[in-house]
Amino acid sequence: MASDELDSTLPSPLSSHIPVFRGAGHLLRLIADLVRRPRRRECPEPVRHRGVAQGREGLPVICLVAGDDHAQLAKGISYFLSHADPRRVPHVVYDLGTGGASSGPESVEAARRALERLAQGLALSVNGSDGRVRFRRFGLVNWLAQAGADDGPGRSGDMEGGDHTLLRGLREREFRRRRVFGLLRSPETELAVDGKVPWWVWLFAVHVFPLAWFRIRRGLGREYRWLLNQPYLAPRDPGTFIGFAERLTAPHNQVEDPDQLRKLMVNAFLEDLRVAFRRRFWRPRTARRTAYCVALLDGVAADNCGYPLLRAVVDVRNETGAFDPLLVISCGAEPPAEGTRMRADWGHSSLWELSERLYGGWRDTFLHQGRARNRAPWYLPVTVPRLMPPSEGSYELTRRLEVAQDARLRIPEPPLWARRVVSLAVTCAVAVALLGGGGLVLRAERAYRQEHCGLSRFDEDAATLWTAETGECIGVARYGFTFHSPDPALDKTLRTVYAQNRRAEEVHQAAPDRPFVTLVHLSALLSVTGKPTGQLAYGREALQGAASAQSRQLRGTGPGEPILRIFPANAGSGMRFGTQAVDILDRLRQQDPSIVGVTGLDQSREATNRTIRRLTAAGLPMVATTLSADSLVRQSPMYFQVSPQNTREAKVAAAYADHLVGPGAKKPVRTVRIISSADPSDTYSRSLGEDVAQQFRSRGFAAAKALFTPPPPPGEEPSSDAPGPGTVGRQTCSYQGVVFFAGRSEDFESLLGGINESCHSDPPVLIGGDDVARLAADAERRVQYPGIPYDFLDFTLGSARCDGTSELYAELGRIFPEDCAKVPSSSLDGHAALGFDAVKLYVNAVKQLREQAAGMPLTPPAVWHAISGVHGQKALDGASGIIGFGGDVDRQVPLDKLLSVQHIDDTGRPVQAGFCGRVGGRPQSSWCPPLESERGR
Repeated sequence: MASDELDSTLPSPLSSHIPVFRGAGHLLRLIADLVRRPRRRECPEPVRHRGVAQGREGLPVICLVAGDDHAQLAKGISYFLSHADPRRVPHVVYDLGTGGASSGPESVEAARRALERLAQGLALSVNGSDGRVRFRRFGLVNWLAQAGADDGPGRSGDMEGGDHTLLRGLREREFRRRRVFGLLRSPETELAVDGKVPWWVWLFAVHVFPLAWFRIRRGLGREYRWLLNQPYLAPRDPGTFIGFAERLTAPHNQVEDPDQLRKLMVNAFLEDLRVAFRRRFWRPRTARRTAYCVALLDGVAADNCGYPLLRAVVDVRNETGAFDPLLVISCGAEPPAEGTRMRADWGHSSLWELSERLYGGWRDTFLHQGRARNRAPWYLPVTVPRLMPPSEGSYELTRRLEVAQDARLRIPEPPLWARRVVSLAVTCAVAVALLGGGGLVLRAERAYRQEHCGLSRFDEDAATLWTAETGECIGVARYGFTFHSPDPALDKTLRTVYAQNRRAEEVHQAAPDRPFVTLVHLSALLSVTGKPTGQLAYGREALQGAASAQSRQLRGTGPGEPILRIFPANAGSGMRFGTQAVDILDRLRQQDPSIVGVTGLDQSREATNRTIRRLTAAGLPMVATTLSADSLVRQSPMYFQVSPQNTREAKVAAAYADHLVGPGAKKPVRTVRIISSADPSDTYSRSLGEDVAQQFRSRGFAAAKALFTPPPPPGEEPSSDAPGPGTVGRQTCSYQGVVFFAGRSEDFESLLGGINESCHSDPPVLIGGDDVARLAADAERRVQYPGIPYDFLDFTLGSARCDGTSELYAELGRIFPEDCAKVPSSSLDGHAALGFDAVKLYVNAVKQLREQAAGMPLTPPAVWHAISGVHGQKALDGASGIIGFGGDVDRQVPLDKLLSVQHIDDTGRPVQAGFCGRVGGRPQSSWCPPLESERGR
């Protein structure tokens, strides 16, 4: 011991409790050197050779041979350890002579009781200033060794029997160790919850959960797993935990090898100490353990279990090779008898002399011979000189020079980072940092969810979706997002599309040689902001048409049949966020080269024009389904549509009106009032109104215009000072000519409301544009105003049925059977047919490319070029009529596309009044404008 670690000013009361004999200071310094734990590694300090530490780690077994007059030596050493500075060295004193363990030197039961007493002492809180040692492994082995013994406390006869009884005992032991189970099973708890919780909750909490917990604990608990993996008594025999555990119980353990059983108990005891002292940076209390544990065995003699217990400790250390933080000090009156193996391991008695070089000598011997796997290097026998009586003349001098000077043991302070105050401060700082970081993460996650339609950053769709300032979800959905739709039918349609996409990927993996393409269905009608559920129907129907075309392709098996995916996308109400949606799509296309084009593009507005131009800049061809404004084709050469333009719609409307007028009381006069929207962003209404005025005038009609202001979105101002559609409807009541409505279906519904209020019995002659078909396609909305007949222009022949005569509706009836009852009405607006044909146009273009140049990459420009060549014999005979672009390289609108006139009578039933255009070999109505001829014909 260094001089700066000793206190030479020790008060006399402390030194008076330590026996006085010559060399007492050497003994105290020896113990002090051995109980102090180094900052790094373990005791003893290694020898270094070329900077590399060499030698084994371990603590000796100090064997004090004190004679009969040193009865208080163990207690004196205990007092020395108890008053260490700054805190007590964890230790326990056990007297083998009077502690009930003197039942024979080879008694395993005596060794068990000694270890049990040592474990109880080291687990006391007085020895736990750095954290109590929990003897989980030894506790289990000790309990098993007592299970079934007649003298076991509270177990008289309970543990005898099969493994069932042993399991029940183990379970009850675990439940007693867990307060929560005791609380659940107490009568007070049963009375407190009686009638207040469901019976099944009580059954689960009291019976099912504890049993399940015990089963998991028995399989995964550290002490249970350790017991089956330790080296003594062949734990894998008979192969199960309960089988080995039964071998350890009384009376079964009496047939086991006593040495092996003793070593098992010692190893369990030492392993618990190893775990408690094992340095881990996340366990600062292990760094605070700066002193080893000390086991003081008093009264060690040949007639008790002392020597076999010491031998078992040394054997376990040799056989496991593991360091354990236990300094064993045995105190005996006599050494082992001459000729015994223990006496031979101690060496010659001349080496036992108490001197100041005792620790150094043992250290050198142990470092060089510690790995020899014999017991001798572990023993440190010490002959204690006789006790000096106080009457002896040199007593006081010896007490002052040797005992008082070395009686104050100083153990090292723990590292600064491991001290309780620092650990508490670090814990608080980490907790604050975690809470703060967690708050920031939660705030960032909340902000991310708000920006990405409520989706977490781990959702696959989140990266391609964005929340607009209006609350709408903008972007492309690939993996199941339904855009927060309130319409269950639209949700089912989207789920069907996503399921077919997954099926397409599976088919592509199974047939990689087939063409694999992806289309994006960009719509303004997936947005739900401010829309009733009924007004989402036409967006759903267009998507159902596209899904039907996709389903047909998935059922195809030919090598040239394209495998098709469809990604739904939303551009917001009125296509106002179309450019942002295209930006997302453009980034997605860089990751997914299978994207070759876009379908959809609802509503002819200025925002739609910007969207078309942005798609052109991204290099993506587009095939619009229901757009009809004349200006759209001027936005991009990559734009196509499967619906007719407003110019053709106006020609058909003028021809039909010319057919209606004439002499007679019930015939309208040759004048027309054109009602259109005053919203400057509504390109469709403005363009159709201008085209209708021009075409009606060419047929001799006097044309007049009337503007209305549509209801503004929530929070926005009206777009003009013009009256609303209801007021304009009331103003038409006395009009004798034809009233043509060139606006949106929802505004036409308001117009009918105004007419219904003012002239229900004598309404004017009404003709609506193609957008009115959306109202007519909704059977519930259509019959809201009975008694007011009207005509409207339709992009299909009229009502259809799921009777198998149509390719579209046969497929639609297969994948959406619940919608077949609505088809006679829903088919009036033609959205499903147009959506079907738009996808078929892409499919035919891909098939044509594969036939003409099988090795050509399926890129958007190649697909666009193939679409522009659709005419003549390559024309598409679709569900909405024949689609051909007339052979003109700059034509982007179908030639003589089908337009029908549907009449809604005063009972709300739709009837076809005629049709114009190419529909197979069927002739158009007589009043229709003449058909155009294709170039080259």
